[in-house]
Amino acid sequence: MTGPEHVCDSLLSGGGGIARTFPVEYLITFFRPTVDLTPGAGDTEPKHPKGGVGMSVQWRPRHILRAFAAPLVTAALAGAPGAAAASAANCQIWTGVPPPSPGGVENVLEGVAALSPCNVWTVGNYTDVVDGPVLSLAEHWNGTAWKVVPTPSPDTDRNFLSGVSGTSASDVWAVGETGSNSFIMHWAGTKWTQAASPSPGSDFNDLSGVDAVSATDAWAVGQFSVGTGAMPLVLHWDGAQWVQAAAPAPGSSSVLAGVAAISASNAWAVGSLSASSGPKTLIEHWNGTKWARVASPNPAGPVSEIGLNAVAATSASNVWAVGTYATATKDKTLVEHWNGHTWKLVPSPNPGAFSFLNSVAATSASNAWAVGTQIIGTSEKTIILHWNGSTWKQIPSPNPGQTSELAGVAATSATSVWAVGDYKDGGPSQALATHCC
Repeated sequence: MTGPEHVCDSLLSGGGGIARTFPVEYLITFFRPTVDLTPGAGDTEPKHPKGGVGMSVQWRPRHILRAFAAPLVTAALAGAPGAAAASAANCQIWTGVPPPSPGGVENVLEGVAALSPCNVWTVGNYTDVVDGPVLSLAEHWNGTAWKVVPTPSPDTDRNFLSGVSGTSASDVWAVGETGSNSFIMHWAGTKWTQAASPSPGSDFNDLSGVDAVSATDAWAVGQFSVGTGAMPLVLHWDGAQWVQAAAPAPGSSSVLAGVAAISASNAWAVGSLSASSGPKTLIEHWNGTKWARVASPNPAGPVSEIGLNAVAATSASNVWAVGTYATATKDKTLVEHWNGHTWKLVPSPNPGAFSFLNSVAATSASNAWAVGTQIIGTSEKTIILHWNGSTWKQIPSPNPGQTSELAGVAATSATSVWAVGDYKDGGPSQALATHCC
């Protein structure tokens, strides 16, 4: 079976251009930087804290479970060498060319967008020296190798990229936060440049997800500070500028973490809200005129934390949202599905005492992927789940380091899937990108 580089060679020699396979989802949002190993316990202060978010869920898209690294055992499953054949129902061997890790201290990949097998972008951040600035990071796959592409880092301390989406080889957006301001970059085919973006919050303005429908229609979502809480930050690109759009803000605090746009009149955003009755999922819909809250289910029983972290859509009647919730005994994966009429909970595997889903991608009603991280004992491992049209099932996933996590996933077809994240094996964390084809 030809590897991805040969697939790209054949496409290029045949004169094929870049084609966007809809949908391409990559959104990574649920931040759990440090977790008390007592099941259901709350998070401790993040490494890069964001003041003022009065919620049980912290939403800075970063490492998922980095700081509870008590002595971690070596991960049991390593990625297979070389390319491997797989079908949509049997994509179980993940391989890939290691991406560059420019930072001497930390390298994190958060989001990925696959425009074609030969044109894949991933974004994140890196730190080069201890206590040094966090710098934005973008890397590109050309069919043969990953390459770091220079990006702006406007702030002297904190520059995070969390999500990426594109409509063509010369129209790609990446979003995050720089300092305490929203951060949007654009790739026009030759270089990344920062685009002006609203930052209504006085303490923070953090964008977690982005999805582009066309060169004149894109959405970015996240949160901004209001007093001691947070409100959804929803921005729209109209072809000339990014403008803030009004969105419901239920509860004492509410945030949006991921967005998927089907058309100019049909888009979904997901997140979480905090209310007197406890944390709840939050789903909002764009109908071409306004954003409105749509009823979303919550698991039965007491829940101390909950959040939908990403959303993917293939049609008006096939939308997936994934995330995590915490009970008194364990943290569990959360999957919800829109069938065109209602959102419903869908059972999903929970392999570890702590199981988190961070990203979802879908190509059809019978093919979807979700990735995240699991904790078994004191071991941190990746999770890859596959939807085959009837059930979600866990499949083997690469774990190259003592700690390994996946933050983003994208698919160009039922048999070509990318996942990104990072791993650590006794030294600086390293960027992780893996491919199943």
